Parts: sequence; C-alpha cells; structure tokens
Amino acid sequence: ITDKTGTITEGKPSVEKIVVKEGTELEVLGKIASINQNSEHPLANAMVNFAKEKKAKLQKVTDFESITGKGVVGSINDEKISLGNLKLMEQESVADFKEIEKEVVAEKKLGKTVSYIAINKKVVGYITIVDAIKSSSFEAIKELKNQGVEVIMLTGDNENTAKAVATELNLTDFKASCLPQDKLEYIKNLQ
Repeated sequence: ITDKTGTITEGKPSVEKIVVKEGTELEVLGKIASINQNSEHPLANAMVNFAKEKKAKLQKVTDFESITGKGVVGSINDEKISLGNLKLMEQESVADFKEIEKEVVAEKKLGKTVSYIAINKKVVGYITIVDAIKSSSFEAIKELKNQGVEVIMLTGDNENTAKAVATELNLTDFKASCLPQDKLEYIKNLQ
C-alpha cells in the first residue's frame, strides 16, 4: 500500500493556474492565500507562495477551520471563503457551479489537483495544482511488480487525478477520495 502525495509524487505541489469567474484574479488569490496562511497542508503552502510571488494582498482571517480531506474555510471581513474539493462544497451548501464543472474535470483528468473557490456560498473559480511524479517511483513500482508484489495506491485526491497517476505508473489498483480513516479501514480490511 502506498500513499500518493509525497510518496509517489515529489510532495512539492505548485500552483499551475488560478481561474476566476467573478472578481479579479489578484483579489481572489489574496483571499485564498489569506485563508491558507493558517494551514500547514502542502497545497496550502503552494497557494500562499504563489500569491506572494504575484504580490497578492493577504488579509486578517477569522473563524479559520481546516476540514480534513475536504479543504479550508474562514472569514475575511463579512465574506465566508471556502476552498477545497467537491465534498467541501457540498458540506458548505455552495450554490450551483455546473458552469465550471467541465473545466475542472478536464484538469483532473490530466492528473492535476483542483480546489474550488467559493465566496459566500457561491463558486467564483478554481485553482489548479500540480505535483510531479518522482522519477524513482517508476522504477520502484516496476521492481515491486516484478517481484510479484501487488501495489495499491490510496489517496485523498480525486478519482480523475488518482487515475491519471495510476495509469502513468501502470498501477492496476488504487482508491481515491480517501479520508485518513478510510485508508486505515482499507488496510484493516486487507489484513
């Protein structure tokens, strides 16, 4: 059993792009970086670094909450910012965002991690993050398979991103959208 981020991949995610449908890119980037400055997650660090490079303005955040396996939420002045995956958007009762769904799915199919950006329960865009596969992962997995070891990748990332990584590494078995407790349960079931 292997995790994906930081094990198979470099674990050094970087922002590829931000797509904003409402408001300016710099303004929205500043808000999501402000929320993320309170998080220790590698994806959060990537967003904060990207915002600093772009000279986005960071603001004071209240009611910050990191929701394991889903994303982060917090408030800036009178705006509630939600940043994360589909599960978070559903949990936060975010308004319909079907108009960007095709774009998001297309990014995920390329093996990228995508976080939705919502302000006051309305999706205003998304941010795309990439994390390269380690060159050593290809050889290690090939060697394990040659020795008859079945390699299963468990990841908190979405199905499309997980499938793209699994395909690239020639892995036949993987499970996506796992919360930490899901990974533990999967291992217990195998045992």
